[in-house]
Amino acid sequence: MTRLTSADVIHIPRTLGQYDKELRSKTGCNLLEIAEDASNTKGTVRRILRRTEAAVVPVTSGRGVIDGFSEAVAAILDHIGLQTLITEGADVVGITEAYEQGADLMLIADDKKFVAINTHTMRVVDNAIATAKAYVAALSGMANGLAGKTVLVIGVGHVGSAAISDLILRSAKPLAIDVDIPKLNELKTRFGRKISVFHSSTDALRKTNLIINTAPARNIIKADMLHENTLISAPAIPLGLTEAALRKVGKNLVHDPLQLGVATMAVEACAN
Repeated sequence: MTRLTSADVIHIPRTLGQYDKELRSKTGCNLLEIAEDASNTKGTVRRILRRTEAAVVPVTSGRGVIDGFSEAVAAILDHIGLQTLITEGADVVGITEAYEQGADLMLIADDKKFVAINTHTMRVVDNAIATAKAYVAALSGMANGLAGKTVLVIGVGHVGSAAISDLILRSAKPLAIDVDIPKLNELKTRFGRKISVFHSSTDALRKTNLIINTAPARNIIKADMLHENTLISAPAIPLGLTEAALRKVGKNLVHDPLQLGVATMAVEACAN
């Protein structure tokens, strides 16, 4: 997973209310509603969430625990209706504690993987896949649906390729760009005519005003590449827009470090 810093997440618990208001103003939905759309659980999961006890388990392996990460994840889960605790122990001790406390759901992250595990159904939801679905759903809200529309996905790693799969399920027309040409070729082989690949951002952005940016690189999206009505849904950290591009896109941007991905992975893990 993307390596977050404490500065990325420390503010999340105290700003979720304002975050929800801003998200609704941009997409027409709050955090839980986007997570329901992303996981295709509208009208079926809220009752389950209210009776679900979740445990966030700190993990010290690799580069260790990020200050504020567990608290941010727990706050997001509480915000969408779960009952959440952070285990006192970490690693295997924390997992044991979660089971002993009767947790229905465990959220665990190390340097390479962040997952939600349903302890009853044994369903495992990867944050990368959930994040992709969440940002597709957010863009759909911003654009009043994606069926028949052309969407550019910048970066085709785990999140980007999952976003392309979800766009196809929503009957959108994905375009893809990445510096890794073999990855682009692999996607073209996998999806055939359902996807178009590009090697130039300028060429790709002539085709659409809808962007999902999953490439973790700075300043790759410049103001002169954007239309006046460009809509951007961007899970990438760092964000990837220059200061001038940020000013140009204004409020037509959805981006956060954890909220959409965590909410969606929890909702999907709890779904029947």
